[in-house]
Amino acid sequence: MGKNKSKLLLLIFPIVILTIGAFFLFNGQEIEKVQAGVGDNVFGWAWSENIGWISFNNTSGGGSVVSYGVNIGSDGLFSGYAWSENIDWISFADFDGDGDIDAADKNIPGSPCAPNCEARLDFENCPENKCPVYGWARALAPVGDPQAGGWDGWIKLDGPNYGVEISDVTHEFEGWAWGGDDSDSTAVIGWISFNHLNCDSNGDGVSDQGNYSQCPIGQEVADYKVETSFVFNNPPEVGSPKVKYQKYCNVFAGQGLIGFKWIYQDEDGDNQSGFDFRVNHINNVNDPNPEVDRIVENLDNPIDTTNNQQVFIKSPLEPGKITFNETYYWWARVWDNKGGNSGWVAGPSTTTDLHAWPYPDFTWSPSSPSAGEITQFCAVQEAGVCLEDESTCYNTSGAISSPSCFGKSFLWSFSPDTVEYATGTSPTSENPRIKFPTQESYTATLEITDDLGTCSTDWTVNVTFPLPEWQEVAP
Repeated sequence: MGKNKSKLLLLIFPIVILTIGAFFLFNGQEIEKVQAGVGDNVFGWAWSENIGWISFNNTSGGGSVVSYGVNIGSDGLFSGYAWSENIDWISFADFDGDGDIDAADKNIPGSPCAPNCEARLDFENCPENKCPVYGWARALAPVGDPQAGGWDGWIKLDGPNYGVEISDVTHEFEGWAWGGDDSDSTAVIGWISFNHLNCDSNGDGVSDQGNYSQCPIGQEVADYKVETSFVFNNPPEVGSPKVKYQKYCNVFAGQGLIGFKWIYQDEDGDNQSGFDFRVNHINNVNDPNPEVDRIVENLDNPIDTTNNQQVFIKSPLEPGKITFNETYYWWARVWDNKGGNSGWVAGPSTTTDLHAWPYPDFTWSPSSPSAGEITQFCAVQEAGVCLEDESTCYNTSGAISSPSCFGKSFLWSFSPDTVEYATGTSPTSENPRIKFPTQESYTATLEITDDLGTCSTDWTVNVTFPLPEWQEVAP
């Protein structure tokens, strides 16, 4: 990192002149061309082996009373000015020095970067969380004519064996830029380091070789770096969170099913890689003992930004977890495939029902009845008729003791609706006796209604041919 003395001597006189000239260049109407400061998103210091410290924003405490700074736009393009006390302004877009950013800045005749002189961040391609920076900056002082060609003043941000990167995790610049003809070792600006860790990989304040041959060994290293507040990845969002339904019929005996739903949204169009889901009877997402804490990572089929996300939980999920007659709060958090997350987003609270709804079920005998034969249907225990409860009803204490659904409303139906209720039973009987008129398949449906609602179940009954008629004849 040795300095080139001949080039530095050549700089002394131009620097004095150009420092005075900068007062005129950036005063009056031209001041507006470099107004930036706190409005820009790049800040901190870089170090050049030949021109010393470079300040990227006057909020970093460097340079002139004129407000200045470097900015990375939403499209990744750089703009604005950095400042060196030894070489004055370094431009990241206004390369011809006329105070305007226009097409002429991209194609300066004779420049090493023509026909595309620009600096940009590739924030869409960040292997190992390192986003490369491509293109050029230009120190305006070393050239008497801003239109002059050649390498003097030009700073290349990427090269065959060097380059600048920005960590999308720490937002720190890393690596090196080069100011000078690649074939000419007498560079005006030379190497520019954007982070002290380039030559101090262990952060002990003493330079080491690290990963860069440009670094001397055993020298004291100041704590410097260039950083940005540029947003590399817009985090995803949890949209329209709601309780889709509470379903208490024919799910699990003594349980229900609660559906929670939201929409995964991502401004960048990034796919979802996972989600967190939490339910708690305390309205505190950070409570250490939530009733449900479900994390789904590394989705095999990542959910794209047009799909809904749904989570279903049983109620009660297990003893001591989701219970009846309780208010619950819930939250969802989604992750995109770039590592961004939405943070916890609360859905509307929900209160579970007082108890489980009826769980209808039944059997019949004979299991393959013949047409015209009386068939006994059993939904609940009945002495001498049905041995046990097939259906179950509940109250706030759990299942009601036998007969489980005593006093509840029963309603039977059959399709085709051609059956006959026998021996005094009816569609509202708990255990009806049915005569099927023909040989075919019938659908038998039972509805049970309690104080909360009605649940139903159905089974197919296959009716066989009528039994043969016979008459006893004396021998």
